[in-house]
Amino acid sequence: MKMLLIVFRDSLEDEIVVLLKEFNVKAFTELHKVGGTGETGDAFHSFASPGVNTMILTALAEDQAERVVKGLKAFRDQLAKQQQGAKIPIRVFVFPCEQVV
Repeated sequence: MKMLLIVFRDSLEDEIVVLLKEFNVKAFTELHKVGGTGETGDAFHSFASPGVNTMILTALAEDQAERVVKGLKAFRDQLAKQQQGAKIPIRVFVFPCEQVV
């Protein structure tokens, strides 16, 4: 199994959730108003940095995790193309998941 940690700007939440449903992801945990900084800038929900992230955790079989990662990359690449190559605030981290109880 794999644990996916998906971090993205909250403005992309609807599209990400639809994509997860398209890939038959039936269970996930969603955390709102997650702050951070990275390649696409700061997101701290403050006056100086008004953006905010959402984070999704989901445990998936390895083959399903690979499909979801590919789908999220394709979505990010499509948005980047529409935005003339801008960096899109979506990151996916993949971890081993030993057990779900």
